[in-house]
Amino acid sequence: MKRAYNMASVALVATALLLAFLSPCGCGDKGLPPRERLEAAANAARDAGTAHAQMLVAVSPQAGEKGTGMNAQGDVWADMAAEKVEARLTVLGMEVSLRYTEGKAYVLFGGEWYLLEGEIAEGVDEEAVGALAGLLGAAPDIVTSAEQVEKAGERKVGDYDCDVLVVEPDLAAITALPAVRAVGEALGMGEDEVLEYLEGAGVYMEVCVQKDEDVIRQVHVSADTELPDMGEVAGIPLLPEKAHLEVTVDFPAYGVEVDVQPPADAEPFTGF
Repeated sequence: MKRAYNMASVALVATALLLAFLSPCGCGDKGLPPRERLEAAANAARDAGTAHAQMLVAVSPQAGEKGTGMNAQGDVWADMAAEKVEARLTVLGMEVSLRYTEGKAYVLFGGEWYLLEGEIAEGVDEEAVGALAGLLGAAPDIVTSAEQVEKAGERKVGDYDCDVLVVEPDLAAITALPAVRAVGEALGMGEDEVLEYLEGAGVYMEVCVQKDEDVIRQVHVSADTELPDMGEVAGIPLLPEKAHLEVTVDFPAYGVEVDVQPPADAEPFTGF
């Protein structure tokens, strides 16, 4: 099931990114049950819809797997309603910028802008990227599709004191969302295939909600997934075929201006 990698990693990373668009709301009733606090923060996203997020993605081989680990970190600015995203990341020590706007995705590396079209990676094409962008509007539904929400402690996130909520995702409900189904279809996977794969991925999620206001300040998601073949270095795979994925996203600011313009000089992407 090579294509399953794409749905798992895309869905999980997207879930972490999309939570960045949940805007501050209300007065923050600390007496509310954890699920209601989470729902309050998610519902506010429908009104505000933009955020600045700081993301860290860590990829490591599962036990017994060959391949090197990889970290990516940086800043993301996103407009949920307009489906616009700009990201400035450091990946394997290289500076990489990403833009998604007007239904097109662009990447900057080596000082050159490239338009991502055709097959971008194994099983991932521009249709899949467009479907992923469509997940932006589904962010509130994704985060509130939970079997169970429990408070599991406290954590300082930046300048904010937060309650840590452990969220057990309702994978069946998430998989049934129209936007998630569209991603699966773009990757050649049926709803049952997506659900089966995610159920075996061991998805774990924590959401940190600010103590004095219903604002999501951090989301942490982890899961096991499969990665595409990205070549080898000295006989060692650049990425492990079976990997453990950890994504942590902090949200220092909401309601920010997000002005993403397509680069005028982008060349067609022809592969890594």
